[in-house]
Amino acid sequence: MRRFALLAGLLAGAACRDPDVIVLSVDTLRVDHVGAFNPDSPSATPAIDALAADGVVYTEAWSPISVTGPSFCSLMTGEEPGRHGVVLNVFRGGARLPARATTLAEALADAGYDTGAFVSGFTLRKALGLAQGFDVYDRPVQSRRRRGDETTDAALAWLGEHRGERFLWLHLFDPHGPLRGLDGMVPAGPRWERDAGRGGRIPAYQRIDGISDPAFYEARYAAAVSFADRQVGRVLDALKAAGRYDEALIVFHADHGESFTERDLWFDHGTTAYAEQLHVPLIVKYPDNRGAGTRVDRPVSLVDVAPTVLATLGLDPLPDADGRPLDEARHPVWTGESSHCKANLHLPCRPRGPGGKMFAARDARWTVVRRSLAGGIRYELYDRLADPAERRPVAGGEPPAGLVAAVDALAAERAAMHLPEPPRETLPPEEREALEALGYIEPEGGAAPAGEGAPTGEGAPAGEGAPAGEGAPAGEGAKGAGASRP
Repeated sequence: MRRFALLAGLLAGAACRDPDVIVLSVDTLRVDHVGAFNPDSPSATPAIDALAADGVVYTEAWSPISVTGPSFCSLMTGEEPGRHGVVLNVFRGGARLPARATTLAEALADAGYDTGAFVSGFTLRKALGLAQGFDVYDRPVQSRRRRGDETTDAALAWLGEHRGERFLWLHLFDPHGPLRGLDGMVPAGPRWERDAGRGGRIPAYQRIDGISDPAFYEARYAAAVSFADRQVGRVLDALKAAGRYDEALIVFHADHGESFTERDLWFDHGTTAYAEQLHVPLIVKYPDNRGAGTRVDRPVSLVDVAPTVLATLGLDPLPDADGRPLDEARHPVWTGESSHCKANLHLPCRPRGPGGKMFAARDARWTVVRRSLAGGIRYELYDRLADPAERRPVAGGEPPAGLVAAVDALAAERAAMHLPEPPRETLPPEEREALEALGYIEPEGGAAPAGEGAPTGEGAPAGEGAPAGEGAPAGEGAKGAGASRP
């Protein structure tokens, strides 16, 4: 890496150095809940929006897979899931990231960066393999998740201890269910529908007090996104106070989105390859705010992020990366997939487990979705120009042969990987309980988790009021929510 001579006197701890690299990840974040992507966002996101004003907004960014662990493996290696081999979370029988994979943290550590990861979710524990290259990999140990402000506290303390070049990965989990722990931010009075015949569409881990009104959960989700935005703002403020914001390379993104009421199962992810789960927000603030205010509308992927960081710093590319620097990336056809078919009464996918994965291929005009159903394989065609939300299959349309070939090839590749669901009894009881609570495995008998209150360290601080414009006003649900499935 090119190094500049240090200034003779380090004024206020500053040095002539290479840019800090800051990756800010908000788990399970829908693209329509960020103001920079949707002016009618139900969530207030002033910090993220301010970052967008200083950076480049990629309006057509896509995750290759709609579940946390595999998506972050692609982000950190620049590799498609089929190359790094993590296509299921490890507790479902999926592989951990292999040691042969070179991560962004390893590349930056080799270039002299101090590297620190601060993650909030149990899913990103060290067993996944993403700790490769990090000097510090700080994660929840005793609980299944950690509140975003607590993770941010730890990250800011680490930043304050290091004066040289720094690579920080901050992972916030607040919008990920269960959406408990937000009392005081949104109303939860008797006006909400309870057990109105739709509760089964809400997975057990998300259900709160028997409430089945989608607006209740949408309002809580919006409040959780705004809470995460405040943590992003704290990091940006700290960089500015230290005089290191302008020169920093900052990436903001989500790993995947979340379904509301668009499909068969509500307030969940990992189940489909439709737009609401794979279309993600992506913002890059380049050093010295290069390109500030630019919007890029061509398709890009999370696999392009690590190559972009290294190219911006003038470092060698990762050896096995499928992605390209964002200013070079071209994806005339891009694919995506779900995690697996969950054991839920309302999901028509078959067979249960990874054999019931959903696959999608997209180009500038069309989306082809390949669904595995009890009656066999079905293909759906969507017109992305007329229906970007992919809600109305084109009746009688002939799917483009190239897109059908792409989804079939991806399905064949996954089938060849032989991904069995592990028996439940192979999981330690405490791990099974944590995974059930986060919705990653189904509870036995489909029962909701015991108790409706937030466990310690979950959600936003109890009793915290929502600042103006955040959450839902009294007597209203979150605006801009998805319509009920017809």
